[in-house]
Amino acid sequence: MADQVLIEHLLRRTEFVARPWRVVELKQLSLEAAVDNVLNDHPADPGTVAFATADNFQRGVELTWYWLDRMAFDSPKPMQERMGLFWHGHFVTGLMKIEVADPLREQIDLFRRSGLSNLRDLTKAMAKQAAMLRYLDNDQNLAVSPNQNFARELMELFLLGVGNYTEADVEAGTAAWAGHTQTTTNQYQWRGDWHNCATAPRSFLGRQIHVHPDPRFHGDETIDVILGDGVVPQGASVAANRGRPTREVAAEFVSRKLWRAFAGTEPSHAVVATLRDTAIAHNFEIRPWVRRLLLLPEFYGADAMQGLVATPMHSMVKMLAATGLRARNNAPLWWMDGMGQRPLLPLDVSGWGHNIDFVNASAMARRADAARYLSWTANASYWSGDLKSHLPFESIPQADIDYRYDTTVPGKAEALVDRFLAAMGVSLRPHSRQVLVEFARTCPWYQRQELVLLTLLTPDFHTA
Repeated sequence: MADQVLIEHLLRRTEFVARPWRVVELKQLSLEAAVDNVLNDHPADPGTVAFATADNFQRGVELTWYWLDRMAFDSPKPMQERMGLFWHGHFVTGLMKIEVADPLREQIDLFRRSGLSNLRDLTKAMAKQAAMLRYLDNDQNLAVSPNQNFARELMELFLLGVGNYTEADVEAGTAAWAGHTQTTTNQYQWRGDWHNCATAPRSFLGRQIHVHPDPRFHGDETIDVILGDGVVPQGASVAANRGRPTREVAAEFVSRKLWRAFAGTEPSHAVVATLRDTAIAHNFEIRPWVRRLLLLPEFYGADAMQGLVATPMHSMVKMLAATGLRARNNAPLWWMDGMGQRPLLPLDVSGWGHNIDFVNASAMARRADAARYLSWTANASYWSGDLKSHLPFESIPQADIDYRYDTTVPGKAEALVDRFLAAMGVSLRPHSRQVLVEFARTCPWYQRQELVLLTLLTPDFHTA
């Protein structure tokens, strides 16, 4: 049997919330079996949102609400949504540039459906979707008028990292991706007349591209080289990587991002080397790569368990799950703007911040606003004729809250707090629980329903 603390940590990082029934289910298993349970048996078709309006910005709101509800309530295996969110923050696109919501829905559905598949296949599919074509301007990349945005970011932000290529590689990659565009109805389109099919093979990261007889695959060749037998050129600015296989550099680059997303800390050289070797040994299959990460002893060390600030998206999911409130009408998205992360609307192609980037007075105030609103909504009938606090696993009557628990009697304050936590499906760290017990012991009886608000304000809801 696995240690319950480790299982709760695993679930918080992979499924957003350590749901009580999932903890009970997984703690009967070994840690290895629990990780396999989290990663396996994802539905092939994760479903999608049906838009109810023609307005594209409002469609973006609907898509965000839908995704929040999937994470908090509706996904049979929330790791699917967790991986989708990771790739959304890695292969970044945004509604303000794209202006149409349907391509973003298609891209997010790809990330949700294929987020644990193969990095090579996922990157190739992402590159030809309308969302990325528009966001990084490859839909305007012609051989006679090249646009380098996508070819550059494919290496700099998506697969290799800054300084592991030369401008000649950018130019060769740009030529390879010319001709991939979209129609006026936001569907992928190949324009052979935009691609210089007569171009002889070109050098890209030390290998030849433009060799496939079908020019539609010349762009794919760049990805195959990066994750295959390419070499960091001698002219690259990162001197330490010159001459190294690009597949190693790419595996390390993505491994660092995966580790930071799931563990929070900066990975050690040993961790990076282990994850790199796993990725390469499995030909960039993502599932065994992530599985290795989730089984590393360092993932369960004190630094990792205490070292990750929950993203605004993650915190909102936890608060919705604890109050049982659906995102529509209960998660105004301007809060998430103020917190520092709103899906579909990144600040730029580098995506959102990490850890300390989400911790400042303004961002924390917005988190408190969200907690206050959600707790008030959950408790609204407490002050009405219904006289109950409606929580996911129990509607606690006002009479019980106000009069049943004489907190001057030893154990009664603890019992009241534990009833609220059970009704919310929440397990808190001992210190956080004790703070709530002290509040319940000393507050006036008519303030006890504020245990909902105080629970949502604990560090447990704002760390992952």
